[in-house]
Amino acid sequence: MAILGNIRKHSGYVVALVGVAIAAFVLGDIGLKNMRTQTNVGNIDGEEITYKVFEQKVEENTELTKQSMGKENLTAEEVFTVRQNTWSQFVNELIMDKQYNALGLSISEEEVTDLIQGPNPHRFIIQNFTNPETQQFDRALLLNFLQTIDQREPAVRAQMENLIVMIKADRLNQKYNNLVGKGYYLPKALVNKDFTMKNTKANFRLVSQSFSIIGDSAVKVTDDDLRAYYEKNLKVYDQTESRDIDYVIFEVNPSQDDRIRMAREMDNLYKEMNASTDLPAFINFNSDVPYDSSFMKKGTLPVQIDSLMFASTVGTMGGPWIDNDVYNIARLVDRQSRPDSLKANHILIAFKGAYGAAETVKRTKDEAVVLADSLLSVIRKDNKNFAALAMKFSNDPSVTKNNGDLGWFPDGQMVPQFNKAVLDNPIGSVVKIETPFGFHVIEVTGKTRSVEKVRVALLKRSIVPSSTTTQQIYAKAAAFAGQNRDLASFDKTVTEQGLNKRTKEYINPMDQQIPGIKSPREVIRWAFDPKTEIGSVSDVKDVDGNFVVAVLKTIRNKGIAPFEQVKEMIQPTVLKEKKIELLVEKMKGLNAKSIEDYSSKLQAKVDTITDISFFSFNVPMVGREPSLLGTIFSMNAHEISKPIKGANFAMVVVVDQFSDAPARDNLSVEKKQLENSFNSRVSSNLFKILEKETPIEDNRVLFF
Repeated sequence: MAILGNIRKHSGYVVALVGVAIAAFVLGDIGLKNMRTQTNVGNIDGEEITYKVFEQKVEENTELTKQSMGKENLTAEEVFTVRQNTWSQFVNELIMDKQYNALGLSISEEEVTDLIQGPNPHRFIIQNFTNPETQQFDRALLLNFLQTIDQREPAVRAQMENLIVMIKADRLNQKYNNLVGKGYYLPKALVNKDFTMKNTKANFRLVSQSFSIIGDSAVKVTDDDLRAYYEKNLKVYDQTESRDIDYVIFEVNPSQDDRIRMAREMDNLYKEMNASTDLPAFINFNSDVPYDSSFMKKGTLPVQIDSLMFASTVGTMGGPWIDNDVYNIARLVDRQSRPDSLKANHILIAFKGAYGAAETVKRTKDEAVVLADSLLSVIRKDNKNFAALAMKFSNDPSVTKNNGDLGWFPDGQMVPQFNKAVLDNPIGSVVKIETPFGFHVIEVTGKTRSVEKVRVALLKRSIVPSSTTTQQIYAKAAAFAGQNRDLASFDKTVTEQGLNKRTKEYINPMDQQIPGIKSPREVIRWAFDPKTEIGSVSDVKDVDGNFVVAVLKTIRNKGIAPFEQVKEMIQPTVLKEKKIELLVEKMKGLNAKSIEDYSSKLQAKVDTITDISFFSFNVPMVGREPSLLGTIFSMNAHEISKPIKGANFAMVVVVDQFSDAPARDNLSVEKKQLENSFNSRVSSNLFKILEKETPIEDNRVLFF
């Protein structure tokens, strides 16, 4: 339950960079702001998506995501995912709405009502109103929620409104797919043909030679050959926009001086912590992580102190020790016998100004006390209506899913006041307590047996680079970027200085991953900046606490790739084709009359292969060879083929026998399978086709 989770503050530090770095950051930000004022986020089929409209939708989706995940804040990766999904939402809605409008497709209010609370609710309703204990759809829970929707917090109402939007969109999409799918007819003749081709089997003998038996020097590939292949296969080279970069990461790690300084500091902290009379305050002031008052059972503490803390008296110190570049110091605070897990029902009565209270909560603290006392009195007399009262009065958003039943939770998971109330009171008791979130009416419903636990104050300090170290590494990166302004000098200096150059190819505009860089968006935006040309070297990018300098190697624009850009990629394929052509010509010149004759003259064995159909994906001995299958099933039995140019082999085949498909009077099952397969392809590919045919201008890389 997110609303009752521990509230923790995380300490941090700010590293001051040299003045030129600050100036570069400020100027870069100004440039980005100017760019944003000049360009919309995108254009979808003529509809401009302004930065303001897009950001408003991102904010809405961010809030919905926080609520669905039960989190107060999202990580950078989660925010990026929300942005990606928001763009996809715009694309989907604008494309499909035009399709729906053109066809007159709509959803009536009666249909929406039926989808929500009819005899067969939409799957989204079933998913969101499933009883956590029975794992079955709970209609009573749904109806109770709908009847009290006006009393819910705005966030909860917004979630329901979003759910209804999703339901309507899904049903419209289903109607559209059905309309397209039902617009096709599967003739009986086609079903018969498909069945025959799948079930007619061939037994044959094969002589094959792989292209690999010919050396590269025996074949000459000209530019005309490459261009001819390119022109013949243009669609293969239809590409999305991408970039290739090389980059160097100047990692900011603690120096030896930093480690010596930290060791002295931790020795002093050890002495101060041992003498401290207010450990929570001391830890919160000096540690990278706040004081944790949880009681821990044996085996859950760090291995360096686990046995020590359970065998020692209160006040015993442990450490300092280093674990993954983090200094640790521990002190035993308390030892108790406590349950490992607790179980409770609860109702939260929030008031205006309480932590996390929704804007719709207008009651004062005094009014909240009166309501909580009233509920306490009612439940103590009869706790059978706890769930109904929770649904009606609780301000905890999770009540819509759990009816106020928190289930089992680990000792120490809830805020201290709540945890203490459940711990200190017997099973079956009903109590009222106050936390920063408001007043809670709690029914204690379960506890596991008690085990020995200890409370340990743990101070953690990461070994971090000093500002001096950071500035020295920045200066090195800045010198590298400033002295190497093109690809040649970049590569030369990398070699001379023994730097670790990395490469990332085919970066897409909205990628979120580059090896070694956790948050690479700044580097990617630079690579896609219209002003960045091939061979350009970036300024120093401050990324993830390290410094990155990159050079742009390749620009690929959307559309058919230019010949020169794919020339080297075509070379191996054309070389292979010409080798196979040589083998085919050699076979033709043998004047062989039988498969054994080919085998003898080529000194190649004869392979006997059975039970192959036209739809066989792979053929034993040669793999995937569509030309071979096409030849076999266009021949007569006992007929020998002409030399075949395959994908990887030159081949000659003779069919020994065809086994006809079995006679079937009724192919209704096969027909249904074909129809289902087609409808599945419609469902999965229809939008992709519409999207591909829709003019879309995506400028997000200029903003995010």
